[in-house]
Amino acid sequence: MRSIILSFVWITFYLGGCSDQDPESDTQNTETAFIEVEKSEDLVIDDRFSSKDRDVVKIFADFEKPIATFPTIEQREAVTQKNGRLYRKDLWDEPFTGTVIENFSDGSLSLKTSYYRGLPHGQQVRNFSDGQRALEANFDQGVLVGVKSRWWPNGVIREEAYWSEGKYIGRRLWDRTGRLIKEEITPQS
Repeated sequence: MRSIILSFVWITFYLGGCSDQDPESDTQNTETAFIEVEKSEDLVIDDRFSSKDRDVVKIFADFEKPIATFPTIEQREAVTQKNGRLYRKDLWDEPFTGTVIENFSDGSLSLKTSYYRGLPHGQQVRNFSDGQRALEANFDQGVLVGVKSRWWPNGVIREEAYWSEGKYIGRRLWDRTGRLIKEEITPQS
């Protein structure tokens, strides 16, 4: 379990890092890394939680080409319509597919979310102002799936919330030192 989480965190940092490589080749390497890490069909947390949701590799496969080849826009350039889908301002003919970012006042990345046909689809990553990871979640056509993780500013895991088929299953909470302080996981039948 711990090795899966550490591998996932490593891959996430790899995805969020800056690179001088061509974006398309970088995305192909990232997709390969995900395939190597994610081997099982279901995510299982100690027999009480398993997710029937698609994994990140399958979710990103919905994009016709690598996500890095789609546009990246700032949050202020996006509008959510009454149909619940996100559109790029002044481009109302088609829901947005690509990446939406928010930056802190100093220009560093605050939030990065991938969208497919106007819905969150793939990863959402939020950072603290110092660049440290604050939150990581995965979406499948607007639905939260798998494990949503949050960290304390010191880098210690703060919370893991478990989701399957659009339903909240439970969570684990840790204090700032990494000590597990609460666990609430609904047993699944």
